[in-house]
Amino acid sequence: MMNRRAVLRLLGSTGVLSALPLAFPRRASGQSLPGYVVQGPRNAPTVLAFDRMPSEYFKVLAEKYRIVVLDVPPTDAPQDVVESFTADRVCADILAVADAAGAQRFAWFGFSWGAVVGLQLAVRTNRLTALACGGWPPLGGQYAETLAAAEAGTGDKRYVTYYRSLRNWPERDAVSQIACPRIVFAGTNDQFVAGGPRIRIGPLVAEHRQELEGLGWTVRMVDGFGHELGGRPDVVIPLVREFFDRSI
Repeated sequence: MMNRRAVLRLLGSTGVLSALPLAFPRRASGQSLPGYVVQGPRNAPTVLAFDRMPSEYFKVLAEKYRIVVLDVPPTDAPQDVVESFTADRVCADILAVADAAGAQRFAWFGFSWGAVVGLQLAVRTNRLTALACGGWPPLGGQYAETLAAAEAGTGDKRYVTYYRSLRNWPERDAVSQIACPRIVFAGTNDQFVAGGPRIRIGPLVAEHRQELEGLGWTVRMVDGFGHELGGRPDVVIPLVREFFDRSI
């Protein structure tokens, strides 16, 4: 059973910037482009992702793909970023990073909150070559419950703003319109209590599996894992790389 702070950390950003071998470059003062680092071959297909623990999480992917790792949310964000941290804002920032990195087309890989963001990105742009979502169900997502946990918590208030921006999101209609190659994966044991609400990620992916596959999703259930799957690149990255190898 996870406490409220733990679930906010998992469903928010789990990155630790010091784990990366390079410093995140910044734009000039007053500009809002998030920092990012680029790893992998210069002319390879591009994959965008948020920073994740442990160190060198993306090392294997970077053997074949150009990986752009984003500092989102930034660790030194001013108050105006907290108040404007909506799905529209986050997706616009990702697209701005893609532009700055010279990636007109790119794949997205996200786990937990990164997967929530990936779904929003996929319905806002036609630039995605593929979408890999881990640790979050594309159908049946518990946005209201996650918002309630964020509102009741003492963690990063940016996620309160973010999940409030999704309160009227037409999930089923939006997800049915995603056309790029796409995969969702989750641990079979991925469910936990977050300050009251029970967050059921693995069970919801399994319950919606037939419908998701009918919509063109690849669905993979990883036996024996809970939400800690996101911190196991030895398990996750081979699965994601196999998907990207046949998709982009």
